[in-house]
Amino acid sequence: MVQSERGESPRARYKRSRRLGEGQGRHREAGPGGSPIRKHGTTNWAEEGQVDDMNEKQAVDMLELKASLLVEGVSASKDALTGVGTDYKEQNHGLFGWDMEDHVGSELPDDFLLPDGTVVQFRMNSSSPFCIRADDGGLKLFHRDRDIAGVQWIKRPDFYKTRVSRDGKKMVQIGQIGGEDCLFFCYQNYCSHFARGKQCLFCNLISTSKTYNSVLKKKDAELIGEVASAAWAEGAVKHVLMTGGCFSHEKEIHVVKDIFAAICRHRGVDRIPGTILPSPAKGDDIKRYYDTGIKAIGYSMEIWDEALYRAICPGKSESTSHAEFLRSIESAVGVFGEGNVYGVLVMGLEPRDTFLEGVKTLTGMGANVVPFVWSPNPGSRLTGHRAPTGQWFAEVVREAAGIVTAGGVPPGTENHCYRCDGNNLLHDALRERGIS
Repeated sequence: MVQSERGESPRARYKRSRRLGEGQGRHREAGPGGSPIRKHGTTNWAEEGQVDDMNEKQAVDMLELKASLLVEGVSASKDALTGVGTDYKEQNHGLFGWDMEDHVGSELPDDFLLPDGTVVQFRMNSSSPFCIRADDGGLKLFHRDRDIAGVQWIKRPDFYKTRVSRDGKKMVQIGQIGGEDCLFFCYQNYCSHFARGKQCLFCNLISTSKTYNSVLKKKDAELIGEVASAAWAEGAVKHVLMTGGCFSHEKEIHVVKDIFAAICRHRGVDRIPGTILPSPAKGDDIKRYYDTGIKAIGYSMEIWDEALYRAICPGKSESTSHAEFLRSIESAVGVFGEGNVYGVLVMGLEPRDTFLEGVKTLTGMGANVVPFVWSPNPGSRLTGHRAPTGQWFAEVVREAAGIVTAGGVPPGTENHCYRCDGNNLLHDALRERGIS
């Protein structure tokens, strides 16, 4: 089993992390320079200070602002959308639809930047109090009639305009950029749980694929390699994230092996920075994924609370139990090394205490955590439900950041970072602590 620089096994680290975490409680957090991180009560954005310039020192709580934008969604005026899809990066629904309403035929931005460089996923909601408007040659984020901050769309990469050498498909139909620097591939937009009506309640993978049909459902390994080469050549990406829904383990390993062989060949490298997020890898399969050349692996646990996991993920929980996830993650840390394994959770669908228990346990095992911010979206079985408030997300994720920092797990930013994370708050909370 791989040990940390301190000579600890993942299990020993877990025990130490629990001792550290238990002594934290609610504590005064500090930013990178040791200054207190400003906390808010219930935020009234109409009374907050504003940030008019992208380089001006922040006057609002950017973490809570991002959380509120993910929970409430955002709209954009027609003139603000000028250049989206030509100069600025547009949505190309590579896997899920994160918007709160469908927008077939409308070109919308994929994400945008807050003044401090925070990446925010654009989740369309025409009823949201937040709106992005064109203003004096730039873009301003408004909460109703009060401007909160200057924002920026993200530049559209050049390879989006290019076609692959074989069959003439657009490269953007094969791979897309998440945030500013993460190249995303879904090698097969499919999940077997939908056929039995046992899909995860928050998932809209099949609905999104049918609604937009904007990407290829199955991608050829050689063409993925060509797209990866083009993206890296123009300096658009630093790491890759790859997934493929849920299907046969044996078949999936062969698919992934061929894809990474093509990427390595096109780029002239032996290993690829980034993360593979397959159907839960178990036993000897973990080493087989490592041998494909990818540097990190993720496990979509979704929900930490075991009873809620079974209720919210009926199909997945039948094939992979909570206990099996933990055994597999511990084995994966032994193969990939501490900080190169991710437990992926859907934040906002379980109580604060069980979510934080999951963060503490995974950190203690030497794994990192990726908690995506949940909000209901069209096509999922939870359409019309409500997520917790932005304030709740900000408070809980700051507490999670304290647990992660105390645990001392390597941050793994070579494979996943705040610049590729428009729908996750933990990297942003860690950045407040000087970890980026």
